[in-house]
Amino acid sequence: MLWAKPLLAQTNTPISAIDWLSQPGLSPLSEDNLIESDPPIGAVINEVTVIELDTPVDKIYGLIPAKISGIQQNFWTDLDPNTTQQIIRSLSKPGLPATDDLLLRALLAESLGGDVILGVRAKALIERGAVHAAYNLLGQSQVDNLENFSLFAEASLLTDNVERMCSQLNSARHFSNDEALQVYCHARAGSWDTAVLNYFTLDTLGAFPPATSGLLAAYLDPELANNLILHKVDRATLTPLEFKLRANVGQPVSTRSLPLKFVASDLSKANSWRQQIEAAERLGAMGTLSATQLLEKYKSGKTYGSGGIWDRVLNVQGLDRALSDPIIDPSKELQAFWTTMKDTKLASPLARAWADELIEFGQVPEENEILFKMQVLSRANVFEFKPTMARLHRYNPDVLAIAYENLMLQLEQDVSTSKPFRSANMLRGMRLISDALEGNEAAFFEAIVHYQAMGLTQLAKQLIIEFMILAPTT
Repeated sequence: MLWAKPLLAQTNTPISAIDWLSQPGLSPLSEDNLIESDPPIGAVINEVTVIELDTPVDKIYGLIPAKISGIQQNFWTDLDPNTTQQIIRSLSKPGLPATDDLLLRALLAESLGGDVILGVRAKALIERGAVHAAYNLLGQSQVDNLENFSLFAEASLLTDNVERMCSQLNSARHFSNDEALQVYCHARAGSWDTAVLNYFTLDTLGAFPPATSGLLAAYLDPELANNLILHKVDRATLTPLEFKLRANVGQPVSTRSLPLKFVASDLSKANSWRQQIEAAERLGAMGTLSATQLLEKYKSGKTYGSGGIWDRVLNVQGLDRALSDPIIDPSKELQAFWTTMKDTKLASPLARAWADELIEFGQVPEENEILFKMQVLSRANVFEFKPTMARLHRYNPDVLAIAYENLMLQLEQDVSTSKPFRSANMLRGMRLISDALEGNEAAFFEAIVHYQAMGLTQLAKQLIIEFMILAPTT
């Protein structure tokens, strides 16, 4: 195969702050500096109620500095927190990689808002499986109110970082109304007599459901664990404490059909390799796990099976070997990989993990469709937009068939920034992308215009490219 030098545009990969943010595929939000000054308040979006909070907010929480994230510090203060939480919850499925990255970036960015908005951001991180990030974010505050302490307890239990949480609760029981957690924390701190006394007192009063009562008893007296008979897990009401206690007494719960917040625990090497891979796939598809971590999970063992997850493992490992050897033609491995991975939402993060190897191939011939798509997904805004789109349109003429020409014309226009880059507008655009992935082509065009109006033309271009490659086809 003959490879030519790639035609590359200017790259503006974000500065590394954490492993997630250092991925080469993350798209710069704009060619302009978004954080020099706060934008003016723009038009109200019909679908949500936009307000400026009356209560002064002078607390800043976040894991990524504003100069790195590109998120201005008042980003999360334009919406009622309950509305913000409802909209984020509606984005429970993976979107396009660029929007998933943007949401995570915004949730992690240093931002104003006080404890209420901090809780909304932490809850969103927990529900998307980013429990370690939620724990660290909440750890920046005093966590001295019921709602945020409940979230901190969740994150602590799910990440197995309970010492600080239990210490706080043991010294101030009013932080939580969860009596089972209070018993657990006394025992965890070594106050067994207090824990046992409280357990028997509360259990006599009927404070605990049967499963919780049995689990606490077995935790306090491990000899009871051998005879403990538990009913089937109610996955809709399973709490992090019950999840942890079941594991402690030797009856762990499979996370396969549990919400994402439970999944990170399976990444531990104490679990089977299959469990680790399944967890990595679910978190990777949501954009919560970094691309390098996802690839490492696939490479960390040797499979002897076939079908399902093992076909994916074999294809990832095969392509990884092919890409690491410049002499090998990876066409066969690329075809096998693409066939098994495209619909799993994992092709894009794995392309990022192989970014350096993929770019080394340079400009590939027209017939190498999969390699070209993988190259484009591996790094944001590297390939020139117009020729890239023209080539992708030739590959997938049915994607955006009606809106393609109008989209290309739209992106040629010099659109003035008429909407502030704030949480309401960002989330509105993400809802439109979600609708587009369900088949609403008109919503996609509206989303692109919407992001352009926020001054995010680079992001809008990346979204179009990703949609051309990753949109579901009938």
